[in-house]
Amino acid sequence: MNSKKEIRKRMLKLRNELEEAYVIQASHEICIKLQESPVFKEADNICLYVPVNNEVEVTELFDYMSDKKNIYLPKVQENNMEFYLYTGMEHLIKGEYNIPEPDSGICLKPDDNTLVVMPGVAFSRDGYRLGYGGGYYDRYLQRYPKFKKIAVCYREQIVDNLPVEEYDVKPDYIISND
Repeated sequence: MNSKKEIRKRMLKLRNELEEAYVIQASHEICIKLQESPVFKEADNICLYVPVNNEVEVTELFDYMSDKKNIYLPKVQENNMEFYLYTGMEHLIKGEYNIPEPDSGICLKPDDNTLVVMPGVAFSRDGYRLGYGGGYYDRYLQRYPKFKKIAVCYREQIVDNLPVEEYDVKPDYIISND
């Protein structure tokens, strides 16, 4: 089996080469499946992300869903990630890694009705996720094991298996455009 670093390099190249029209259509299909999932419907708090580098485009859910649910986005400070309330695109500022982050200052107070939607680089058929290697989601979710977790990806990101380490947090579900 290839190392995480080798898989990450290959899959990032593959994802970055996806055509814009495909990314838009596939992302829309994934967002519809996400909204129709019982876990999404039951959650009061939805933790999303601002997509970069051709990640699944979930921003179509931001304003639409913020009327119905509390939307939170990640904010990284030093080696730690927390989720902060999304209050509109005009209230996003460049954060760590130049990824837009909310400036609301309202941090998520964990409860059992929280769903974390995770991006990633690769996903295995048995449900594991390979991220960028910083471990932000794994560390965060180890602190809140009761949160529901859905990873979203394009079908091209699914591989037969991935190297797994003890600290890797497995999503409860993976939603793709398959």
